[in-house]
Amino acid sequence: MSMGADVVRGRSETAVLLGMLRRDRSLCQVAKVLTFATLGIIFLYVLAGFWEDQSVIARAIRHNFNLGLDDMVAENFNHGLAFLAATLLFLSFVEVRSRAMLFLTALYGFIWFDDSASFHERAGEKIGKALDLPMRMGLGPQEQGELLAWGIGGIFVGLVFLWFWRGRRRGDLGAVIPFLMCFVALVVFGVVVDMLHAVISPRYGEAAGVIEDGGEMLAIVASAALALGLSRNAPAYYQAIDTGPIDTGPIDTGPID
Repeated sequence: MSMGADVVRGRSETAVLLGMLRRDRSLCQVAKVLTFATLGIIFLYVLAGFWEDQSVIARAIRHNFNLGLDDMVAENFNHGLAFLAATLLFLSFVEVRSRAMLFLTALYGFIWFDDSASFHERAGEKIGKALDLPMRMGLGPQEQGELLAWGIGGIFVGLVFLWFWRGRRRGDLGAVIPFLMCFVALVVFGVVVDMLHAVISPRYGEAAGVIEDGGEMLAIVASAALALGLSRNAPAYYQAIDTGPIDTGPIDTGPID
């Protein structure tokens, strides 16, 4: 199949999947709850910063809701959602036996591992010291080592992607594209903004940190919501792709299970 045909088919299949997810009322309610919870964590952290020096309560909120510290509310929330996404994607594979689901499981499994185990920070420090990397373009050994650590993880995920791509089936592109869009957003906030955070003036460090960590959280929330939607609708989605247009009626009009 040519690249042009893949693009056309991928756009068509993505529209089918997103149409099904939009009509899943329970999914939409869960997605709203997760989004508002994430925005609430970000808002509390930023708001507490205005009274951090005057209030013990604000200082405690600022510490416990810190977006960048390990083992705090925001980090643990992110870890849980990334693990949830990987688990739901694997369950989708069990249902539909699509290589795309295993690729997405590997991708979000690595995201969860990297975030929860601080893989790129720890590996980046060791790589930077081992290679004695010089300062380049404002990036020190730590930052360059982190980029190399991400590259190592990317090789593993890339091999799984090639395996999936060689055995892709109808419907796979439509399932993968929305997750890849979330992953691109995650890379922009987690890698690009993170690197910018390391080189910009300290006076903008606070804002850059909020944008970086808050953007990552929202990308993970979107991924977890997509994974939940796919786990609820994967069989119907693949059947719709194989047999033709889907029913335009509501998929789920009941309350959240």
